[in-house]
Amino acid sequence: MLGRHRIRTVVLTVVVAATAAAGFALHPSDGGPTARATANTRRFVLILAGASGPSESGKFDLEVAARTESLTSRCMRSHGIRYLPRDPHSVVDVEDASDFSSLGYAREHGFGISVFPHFAPETAAAESYLKNLSAASLKAYDAALPGCVDSSQRTTEKEYGIPEANSEWARVDGEVQHDGRYRSALGTWRSCAAAAGHPARSRLALITALRKRYTAVMAGIQDGDHVLPQDELAALAAKSPAWRAFHRSELDAAVATFPCSQTTDRTYVSLFLRYLDRDN
Repeated sequence: MLGRHRIRTVVLTVVVAATAAAGFALHPSDGGPTARATANTRRFVLILAGASGPSESGKFDLEVAARTESLTSRCMRSHGIRYLPRDPHSVVDVEDASDFSSLGYAREHGFGISVFPHFAPETAAAESYLKNLSAASLKAYDAALPGCVDSSQRTTEKEYGIPEANSEWARVDGEVQHDGRYRSALGTWRSCAAAAGHPARSRLALITALRKRYTAVMAGIQDGDHVLPQDELAALAAKSPAWRAFHRSELDAAVATFPCSQTTDRTYVSLFLRYLDRDN
């Protein structure tokens, strides 16, 4: 899997796959899938398996974000409240999302753990609209928005076949994980990574360990529970010796294990497609 795209709000995240850590809020479908949802289910399964390029993964995230925003606007309108849909790029950061297929990305961003996401700014019209709402209107807006966002997410997930894709990916991934050829490839990865100075059971295990370290580093930088804007947080991190040391170690781990991972990823994708096509 290519790794998740950076999510600004509660709109979307992506399921954990064999090669990267992430998460997706699953909601069961309450009806049969449409032809479009079925096509998107396979599309998303391939993205999760790392069988699609980064551009396809980014395109999918932006489409889902745009659809969710559109449905949220429609829902708010049903409550008699105007909602200006956000630019999908102000919700999802596709520019800095982890790209495990690119050595250039590894050299610049490592695994994407210590990257500070960049989102398109809110439009002046949206900021002005909210600023000029009366106290009563703003209260009604805030009361209606969470429910509209939740229902819009559920509808979008159903339209894009996302719960089914997560289920299908998990099933096929389980078959790949038990395949002797993939187990052998993982063994080769371990030997390769250890020789490169980064022993771990898998790339996912290596990333998980690095994320734990990063969480501790950032806990020492952030001001308690106060959420800082990303640009302010990035500026603080840049001044931190602990953050700079972590960032260098992350880049080193990503670059050093890149050749190891490429071989393993090819084996994973090849086997995944075989099992997926065999069972469909």
